Amino acid sequence: MPLYQTKTIASILEPVAQQVSKLIILHEEGEDGNAMPDLEVPVVAVSKAVANLVRVGRDTINNSQDMKMKSEMPKSLAGIEKAAESLSMASSSLKSDPYSQVGRDRLIEGSRGILQGTTAMLICFDASQVRKLCRDCKKVLDYLAISEVIETMEDLVQFVKDLSPCLSKVSHDVEGRQNDLLNPPQRESLGQHLEQIKTLAPILICSMKIFIQILNQEGTGTDEAIENRNYLAKRMHDEISEVMRILEESAQSDGSGRVNGVSGLNLSEMTFHEVTKKISQMLSGTVLDSQLNQQVIQQIVELGYKISEGFDGEIKNEIIDSCNELDRVNHQYGNNLNDPRARQTVTNTIQKLENTINEAVINRIIQDMADITSPLKQFTDAVLCQEAIARKKDLVEQKGTCLKQFSGRLSKTANIVAFANARNKQRSDSLLHLSSQVQNLTPQLVNAGTIKMTYPENKAADENFENLRKQYAAGVQTIRDFCDEAIDIKTFLKQTSEHIQASITTCEEGVRTKQSQIIVESTTLAARLSNRLLMALARESENSEDVNLKKQVNQSADKLKLVIAPFVESSRAMAISISDQGHYKRWKGASTNLLEMVREVQKLFSELNMYGMDFNRQQGIQIPVLIDQQPPPIPPPPVLEAQAPPRPPLPQELGAPPPPRPPLPDTDDEEGLFTSEPGSNRPIHMAAHGLYQEVKQWDHTDNEIIAAAKKIAYLMAHLSELIRGGKGTKRELIACAKALADASERITDLAKELARHCTDKKIRTNLLQVCEKIPTLGTQLRVLSTVKATMMGVNMDTEEDQEAMDMLVFNAQKLNQAVKETVRAAEAASIRVRSDAGFKLKWVRKQPWFQ
Repeated sequence: MPLYQTKTIASILEPVAQQVSKLIILHEEGEDGNAMPDLEVPVVAVSKAVANLVRVGRDTINNSQDMKMKSEMPKSLAGIEKAAESLSMASSSLKSDPYSQVGRDRLIEGSRGILQGTTAMLICFDASQVRKLCRDCKKVLDYLAISEVIETMEDLVQFVKDLSPCLSKVSHDVEGRQNDLLNPPQRESLGQHLEQIKTLAPILICSMKIFIQILNQEGTGTDEAIENRNYLAKRMHDEISEVMRILEESAQSDGSGRVNGVSGLNLSEMTFHEVTKKISQMLSGTVLDSQLNQQVIQQIVELGYKISEGFDGEIKNEIIDSCNELDRVNHQYGNNLNDPRARQTVTNTIQKLENTINEAVINRIIQDMADITSPLKQFTDAVLCQEAIARKKDLVEQKGTCLKQFSGRLSKTANIVAFANARNKQRSDSLLHLSSQVQNLTPQLVNAGTIKMTYPENKAADENFENLRKQYAAGVQTIRDFCDEAIDIKTFLKQTSEHIQASITTCEEGVRTKQSQIIVESTTLAARLSNRLLMALARESENSEDVNLKKQVNQSADKLKLVIAPFVESSRAMAISISDQGHYKRWKGASTNLLEMVREVQKLFSELNMYGMDFNRQQGIQIPVLIDQQPPPIPPPPVLEAQAPPRPPLPQELGAPPPPRPPLPDTDDEEGLFTSEPGSNRPIHMAAHGLYQEVKQWDHTDNEIIAAAKKIAYLMAHLSELIRGGKGTKRELIACAKALADASERITDLAKELARHCTDKKIRTNLLQVCEKIPTLGTQLRVLSTVKATMMGVNMDTEEDQEAMDMLVFNAQKLNQAVKETVRAAEAASIRVRSDAGFKLKWVRKQPWFQ
């Protein structure tokens, strides 16, 4: 039973699954000895629907050129027709004999065949549509290959005429596919690559135009123009190829890309930051799988070594030493993590490595991204300057070299952040893609600048240079935005403050040694770092919809602006007249004001808890939301007017045995489904157990999201017990799957309602993205459970049954993971809900029983 990937398929399949569920329940009632009702009317309706479906399918086959579909779809249609015939025969048998065993068997066989055949046909058609779209993309790639041989304006005009309709069709169809997909990351990726294709197309045409003009004039710069054109053609080729890859991935229906590894972990898909969060959650559990934990810790060690390669000198050695220490501790204590001391040692060593890498990465970002505009501005100024041609060539070459060096360093830093701090694999891949793009674009920008310098009056040359300059500027800015988004803002503020202090100290040294250049360089760096703080404030203000918070942030930004300008002006004056004590005093006062304001910004972020979703999570500290801060006071003892009665005798004084020890406090697990960790032979129960371990730390009183998540964990564990060896009934399995789908809808509705009241745009978006997957997974689970129900008691232990079971396990793992992510995102979002919103969730941690 394949998994479906689009809204269109879901809208057709889900009603079919519901009807099949009703037939299965009727079948089970017959198994219990009840007479079967007359099924003639519903079966006739199904037969008509099947006939229509088969007719449409055959018309599609006849009108298609897709040989794969022509080969595969007839099998699905034959299966549907056979299933409909079984239903018809079942109806006839049961009409003549309501207790007919043969009729009941045909009923269940036909029900399963209808659902499986319809699914197979729809997915076959969907795959055919994707192949058709990929063929259209291939046509665009074929046109792009022609771009290298076009050497006249007439050929260029014809090229545009041929390319435009084909590219427009691809854009329209890809947008349609994008909107129909159920997978949010795939939708987002398709949109990003499609947008790049639309942006690059006119830039490519412009580069081809300047090449033709230079070629016709037999002037210099032909080689640079060819490189520009080929680079842009390759960029478009790569973007379209990536669109094709995502389209093909979206048509995979066999669970490809499923969660793999022990306990459903795919470590290869996780960055250092995700992996460390995962091991932190695992080490905080009550029962630990030492083998699994050792594997995850070893992955952290390997990622640490990989990250160290991006650094040099002392910092590189510090990271390697921390990796070596964790590797040693893992081998020494990793197989004994149920010992609290061993667990604490491992946890502390992981924390040390994480802090070392975090500080190194943030320090690198501060240094390399304090000024991302000057290298491009200096190169642009050199290209556009009015100097003599010989001097201008030297300037362009010199500033072009500096731009290449800056790009190389920036790309290296972006790669480090992608491996170390990126919040997820998708963001990591985006950073790696961007860094490669900027690195490859830089020499082409230099080529375009050289052409512009050679042909200053040529409009096409000007447009070509401006196109590539904007592309470069946008790429660099996006890299910095992604890096800023990935880092811990608390550490960033602390280290930025330290860098500003160090710059001012260096400036003091320049004053003492009377070196104007040192004064200028150090104060310029301090001003740029201060502007980085301004950007952080501006981002937070833009990100928040809390009026009071925005007001405080904007006020701090205004105050910071007021002290930066006097600091820059006094620094400039002091650099000109180093010996003037008046200038020095003014500078000293301005620098003191700047440092005080930087400290105030740090304090503001701390007081307003503006450190984002991961703040203090590793220490297990969470800021409670809408929780009664103090318990009600203990009432005073009553005033006794008479002497207290005598104490009754204790049991041991009467010779009776002592009373039994009271049971442990309620753990919400009344049925005992999670008293022990299930074995690997119960993967669905393992997934449910993992979810329960995540949410049991919270009291579900006055927190519907936690209550809904616990319900999903219980239902999932119950589902596992129902299908384990066919212990449950078909009716119970279908009812459980329906309850899971309903609970999935409920937790999604609650998460969306919470997101509506969250004043933090990024946290809100994250919550909406993670919860969006839940209803689809819940509904797919219901469909897959329906198929599994048709096999209970008759098709057990067959290859078909195992395939259905594999899909069910995969889907259950994904659903539980999505619920976990939603709970974490909801907790973060709750911190940013206005007190007057009227939507209240109490996040109260349960205290351990021994406290």
